[in-house]
Amino acid sequence: MKFKQKLFIVITIIAIACTQAVPAFAASADNLNLDAQAAIVMDASTGKILYEKDAYSKREPASTTKIATCLLALEKLDLNQVITVKHDATKMGNIMDVKKGEELTAEQLLYALMVYSANDAAVVLAEEMGGTVENFAKMMDAKAKECGAKSSHFLNPNGLNWQGQEAHLTTAYDLAVMTREGLKDKTFRKLVSTTEYTIPATNKSKARKLESTNECLWYNKEVEVEKGTGTDKKETIKFTPYYPGTIGVKTGLTSTAGGCFVGAVDRNGTELISVVLHSGPQMRFYDTIKLWDYTLDKFYDTHQIVEKAEKVGKVRVKRGAHRNVPAVAQGPASVTVEKGEDIKNVHTEFEKRKLQAPVKKGDQVGIIKVYDGDRLMSQVDAVAGKTIEEGGPLSRIGIPDWLAVLIYIAAGIIILMIIILAALNRRPGSKRSRRKAAKAKRQKRREQERRNDV
Repeated sequence: MKFKQKLFIVITIIAIACTQAVPAFAASADNLNLDAQAAIVMDASTGKILYEKDAYSKREPASTTKIATCLLALEKLDLNQVITVKHDATKMGNIMDVKKGEELTAEQLLYALMVYSANDAAVVLAEEMGGTVENFAKMMDAKAKECGAKSSHFLNPNGLNWQGQEAHLTTAYDLAVMTREGLKDKTFRKLVSTTEYTIPATNKSKARKLESTNECLWYNKEVEVEKGTGTDKKETIKFTPYYPGTIGVKTGLTSTAGGCFVGAVDRNGTELISVVLHSGPQMRFYDTIKLWDYTLDKFYDTHQIVEKAEKVGKVRVKRGAHRNVPAVAQGPASVTVEKGEDIKNVHTEFEKRKLQAPVKKGDQVGIIKVYDGDRLMSQVDAVAGKTIEEGGPLSRIGIPDWLAVLIYIAAGIIILMIIILAALNRRPGSKRSRRKAAKAKRQKRREQERRNDV
């Protein structure tokens, strides 16, 4: 065989091997037809990448920048720390309109940052921690690397790209790893999952009510958007942004960055992190939902462990007409695991509440928790299967009404028997009466004999 022929065969074999090495989901993923120019989906627990589209290209992150700002604030500030605003901050984009000399807690500023995406709150926090925005940006770069980011460079704490700050860039992958780090913190989770927050009146402002910019958390109405730009054929899409199980995390939108969204979702104990960059204002949510549906369907199986209305036990009721109330599952409880994963370690635990009568049917009486080993996967409320009214006097010592009735009946029978026996003993001609009469006769005879002796 000639050298050229051998070389051709070797190249062919290598080409076939490389083609087969492409992840199985790649072909199907192409059919997702995302509006976003870059995207990624990561398993929050393992860090495994389930989907990616140009995930390592540097792009403007808009307000998803605030994830890094939040991570630093949670690390370096006390939530109750009072911060005095040094100057009237930026007026661009979403702002809470802070005033020079205004006093706010770090916690209030963090809610403004992550719920309402307030750009001025970001600047106040940055200057409190770094002295200047420039110094804080260096801290952001270091924090990103600490989380595992590879290509991030920040110039400000809020993602505004004014004054030619085109070098303010990150990647879908970097945002995913920073978010993964954030989700390890309970306060971070609370911040990014909040739909509404009110900052009470301060020394410079009336109360402010803030609403989340993350529509996957709360907007349960159908929206209509057009997909396609330029010479592309436009397509009208209708969808509902709200997605059950959404944890958070952060939106972003500027004229040059487009619509950005870093999302996180919990499906029966399995958590996914997603990032879409340079999509549309509404399409960013549509793209995210499409990614969640795709990855959850392709890479995971859901197993129902507890059925709705399933009986799970009994709960003690103090001072109740009945001693216990039956507990039933308010809804189904499931676990979602990687396809093919063994669920032999999955088990349930029933945490009972302390109850006191009255208890109405449907009241919460406990929580059913589903574990995979030591890891909590999902939970559902257990509710009362029937109504338990307040019991009688004996219920105070744990005796239910049905048993109290028996006790009352038994006591009545005993008392009645005593009365009857007493009556029988007093009746003339009864044995007791005869004994009593004989005794009296003997006593009378002895007294007569004593008198005769005298």
